[in-house]
Amino acid sequence: MNRNNTAKKKFYYAFFDAEYTCFMEKDAFFDREHSGELLSVGLVICDKSFNLVRTYYSPIHPIYNTKLTGYCKELTGLTQKEIDDAPSYEAVFQEMYLLFQEYPVKEIFTWGNDAHTIRHDMEKNHRFVAKKFRKIAGLLQDITKRLTRRIYGKGMVLSLSDMKYICGMSHHTAHNALEDAKDLYRITRCCAQGKFDRERAGRLEEYIHRRDAYHQYKRFRKPLSFTVDVGERQPSARNLREASMQYIGVLKSCCMQEDGTVPPEILALCDDLRSLVGIENQDCPKLEE
Repeated sequence: MNRNNTAKKKFYYAFFDAEYTCFMEKDAFFDREHSGELLSVGLVICDKSFNLVRTYYSPIHPIYNTKLTGYCKELTGLTQKEIDDAPSYEAVFQEMYLLFQEYPVKEIFTWGNDAHTIRHDMEKNHRFVAKKFRKIAGLLQDITKRLTRRIYGKGMVLSLSDMKYICGMSHHTAHNALEDAKDLYRITRCCAQGKFDRERAGRLEEYIHRRDAYHQYKRFRKPLSFTVDVGERQPSARNLREASMQYIGVLKSCCMQEDGTVPPEILALCDDLRSLVGIENQDCPKLEE
């Protein structure tokens, strides 16, 4: 019997990330009907022992929104020239298809909504794409809950940067498809090998609880614009701000808990008071590095 024929076929893990066309309300030229087109993809392939064997990256030339918005350039770091010179959607998927022929995978792991967004883009903007490319989209699986269950014993909605923090990495997301795919590979390897920082995981959970409570009670997203009469009997804007800051100090002092923290609902109220007199928010909970 041929030993090669009886040997088990080797499979690999793949980690995928993508960037998409995006806009701000002021971008009147942007075709909102076709938002969310693929702009770039990043891919990391490793063996079952998490040894990295291959990476892949490519920008993609969109069909509808070929001009990048300023917001999109700033967020992704992509330039207009990169997109103008980028290969087509079909060409990039063909390259990924050939990679998966060489390195067979059962699942392609993503973080968050990438799997849904890729399929939506395919159905909306690339309806007649080849069946073999649809199979790639069908392999995309969100790994978020699998990893958070390993850490917290329950599925949680965390960002990629949150997971990086737990794994002792910088609490920052690059928004570059390849770099984010590499980060996803690293945090998965870290969690699978049980090397994540349990103390940081606890701090993150407490931070998320305080942050979510803060935003639940917060009423104003940004400082309000207002004018104040400056007649003899009317307080000036400066006086109002000074009085508000004094009141905030007293409020926080009165509500401070034994551990030295102030409840997030009080912090939200303090920032709302700042917003009412045109001062930027200062008390949104922060995650300690």
